Amino acid sequence: MKIYFDHITGKLTHHDIVYSLALAEFEENEYDYALENGWIPLSWYYIKMNKLTWINARTSRLILDKFTFSKKQKYKLKSEVTYKIVDKVDDETKKQQAEVYRKYVRHKNYHEEGNEEESEDFFIFRDDPINWKTFLYYHGDKLIAFTEFFDFGKQILTGQFAWDYENYKLGVGTFATLSEIKWAIDNGYEKYYLSYAYEKSSLYKAKYDGFEFWTGRKWSQDTELFECLCKNDSKIESLKDLNDYQEVYFKVTDESYTR
Repeated sequence: MKIYFDHITGKLTHHDIVYSLALAEFEENEYDYALENGWIPLSWYYIKMNKLTWINARTSRLILDKFTFSKKQKYKLKSEVTYKIVDKVDDETKKQQAEVYRKYVRHKNYHEEGNEEESEDFFIFRDDPINWKTFLYYHGDKLIAFTEFFDFGKQILTGQFAWDYENYKLGVGTFATLSEIKWAIDNGYEKYYLSYAYEKSSLYKAKYDGFEFWTGRKWSQDTELFECLCKNDSKIESLKDLNDYQEVYFKVTDESYTR
């Protein structure tokens, strides 16, 4: 295990902000320890630096032996959408993935780095990390969504999800999450990691049985704290907002830790 910090920047003249990333490299026999202590693979680092680099961040997971499908969730698993799981994606499917990803980014109004040609190159020319698998979702013969994930033996960690949103009624986002949870349970996995847990877009994760999130100090089941943190994330629009929020953050989290 090697832990290090990238001190990217700071704004100290008019604010009290220091921006650093807590990063690490682990041996394969340390992966369970890494996941249990809030580390997840930082995929863009892997692709650009050709090694598996981990980041410590607010993440979330489901303890699968505490998960029970509700009637509504069982109903949502009945879908026209089908899926398959592959260890390695062929070049033609990678092109289809790139197209799905572009539509997903546009629909969500996310910031996308680079142009469309670079987005396609990202999928076609990268070398997929070790322990990497992909759920491919189809409507008929057409690829409409995918989830990339790391397989760590008894633990599964979701990476990039994308859906083209051409047929919104299919509800692929929920179907994909539930299908992956069911597959993980059926195949004897113990934990299903839902990756980053920031902003209001992550609130849905707390609705699943067995939910926990990493605070930076421990795994917490405090859904009220999680909701508060995510909503506050979404309020930050400027350096001033971030600077002012730091005091609020420590007050909120310190109260939680001392309960």
